[in-house]
Amino acid sequence: MVLNCIILGNDPEGFGELEHFLSAIPYVYLVNRCNTMEDARFWLEAQTIDVLIVGSYEDPLPPPPGRQDVLPVMMMMYTEHPPGGFDFLPAGLLQLPFTQTALNDLISKIYNTIEMEGITRPTKYSAEYFILKTQHRHEKVFYNDLQYVEVMDDHITLHLGDQKLVTTEKLDWIISQLPANAFMRVHRWFVVGFRHITHLDLDHVMVGEARIALTSAMRNELEKRYKLPT
Repeated sequence: MVLNCIILGNDPEGFGELEHFLSAIPYVYLVNRCNTMEDARFWLEAQTIDVLIVGSYEDPLPPPPGRQDVLPVMMMMYTEHPPGGFDFLPAGLLQLPFTQTALNDLISKIYNTIEMEGITRPTKYSAEYFILKTQHRHEKVFYNDLQYVEVMDDHITLHLGDQKLVTTEKLDWIISQLPANAFMRVHRWFVVGFRHITHLDLDHVMVGEARIALTSAMRNELEKRYKLPT
């Protein structure tokens, strides 16, 4: 099981270390970093998020009374009625400055709670495909066939083996349609499907015949994420 995580806040104290510590936990996937709850809500509704780490406070997340030196950590609870509804369940507080051990213990607690209590983690991807609007019609894009997404000057190309689909949809919308544990944005202009990676080198990744440049930080993150169990 992989825990999908979101960080909410605008560079509060400790965020640099927080991202570094999260990257060291092999079963955590940092889906996104959001400045506002509005931004976070987009991902909470588009993906199945398990953990929300809060660095700023706004409705419906009031600050703990008298505690401005902590990062609250929430476990997401999704509901069937209404479908796609969710709530925030306090899981613990990270006292600033926190340590890798403190974060590990808290994330492990959430993991064990989900496992031991049999909490159902809904999937937003019960279908095998999503519907993409192209210039002339709507196309089914099967997740297993999608190798990578490439951003061009005035459009986006989805590469599916011998087939290419061209769309003017926004990249953020396309990413929101993709399972977070199977695809990753590795470059400003590329999103890759893990199952289609043929080679990972120090400064690039190969997806079929496509060679996509990587920074060292992105390479390390990609190496961890695409080897995660699903």
